[in-house]
Amino acid sequence: MTPRSRRSRSEDRTRRDRARSDRAVSITVNYVIALSITAVLISGLLISGSGYVENERDRVVREELEVIAEQLAAGIDDADRLSRSTESPPELRVGVDLPDRVASESYRIEITELSTAGTDPERYELTLRSAQSDVSVTLTVSTLLEVNETSVSGGWVAIELDTGGGGETLVVSEGGGANALSLSRPDGIHLGRTGGL
Repeated sequence: MTPRSRRSRSEDRTRRDRARSDRAVSITVNYVIALSITAVLISGLLISGSGYVENERDRVVREELEVIAEQLAAGIDDADRLSRSTESPPELRVGVDLPDRVASESYRIEITELSTAGTDPERYELTLRSAQSDVSVTLTVSTLLEVNETSVSGGWVAIELDTGGGGETLVVSEGGGANALSLSRPDGIHLGRTGGL
């Protein structure tokens, strides 16, 4: 064997070793790159997915609060109308059965006056705000009677006619389901007698 052929064999061996080593590095690098790309994609999906879920949750909370605001406004309207249905002021208590929670969150109801005192009709703003997501819904309601400004938790709400203090005022408070709707009969009407109702 000539020295030249020995050198060429040695070069061949070196090239093969280098090729094997390049192949090993190539597999490792490809594996690391694939893992990195997968991690980036998964984290991107998780971030965008959590944002989507949060947006959907806020939408559900807003829709439920809108329905609850409508129910409360209807209850206030009923109490306002019933309180004016007789000449003598009745003892009036209207209960509105609102859900305790919306999308597993508690919420508060705030009633604030929009109109100046003594204007007809009175205008009030009902603001319902969820506790955790801080989603709020506002609805305007008009009444002929004054409504007390207040803040109550969601759930059973009682709307009562307060005749003390020289005027008639509707008071919204947290109430139980007992006596949800009661209206005492006006004087002069006797139930169960001829000529009565």
